[in-house]
Amino acid sequence: MHLKRAIGTVLGTFLPILTWGQSTWVGDPAVQQQLATGEVAVGVPLQTDQSRMHLRAAVRINASPEVIWRVLTDCEHAATFIPGVKRCTRVGSAADGSWEVIEQEVKYSWLMPAITAVFRAEYQRPRRIVFRRISGDLKDEEGTWLLEEAPQDAAASAVAHATIVEYELYVDPGFWVPRVLVRHSLRSELPAALAALRTRAESSEAAGSQP
Repeated sequence: MHLKRAIGTVLGTFLPILTWGQSTWVGDPAVQQQLATGEVAVGVPLQTDQSRMHLRAAVRINASPEVIWRVLTDCEHAATFIPGVKRCTRVGSAADGSWEVIEQEVKYSWLMPAITAVFRAEYQRPRRIVFRRISGDLKDEEGTWLLEEAPQDAAASAVAHATIVEYELYVDPGFWVPRVLVRHSLRSELPAALAALRTRAESSEAAGSQP
């Protein structure tokens, strides 16, 4: 879900979001090699116009989609393990668990003030989360989490579960952001957020308990 510090996350004009199945980008052999060696793969911005950004990233996590799902939707504890998240509060939810409205306070960079974002997250458990801005300090924001079981191979035979997690984010802050912050977000903050997700999910998988 919206992990911050550039998952920043979590980390418009609404852009197409990820469809079922892995994207062509993740299927690229170079990206697959990064994932296989434990790197967080970060795509070149798909679009940048002044401060608007369209980012994507992926990580391989040795945990089942269900375990990762519980971590991604663990609003109560997000601030304890996601870089940049200061506060996460559930504002509303569907009785059947198909959607939630979440309010987060996040700080993308020490050069910028903390911002508040309210978004609606649509759930297709345990495979897909789509979130869109409702209100808050940002002008526009939407994104997708996609969880796809990774094929087993000889090198990973000792791992019970492995999942490829894709993240895609479009954000228009509505105010100017220095491009140096965009670059920093891509090179350090986004990978750090996905690495934090991996660490938490793999710990939960190993413990065989909820995050």
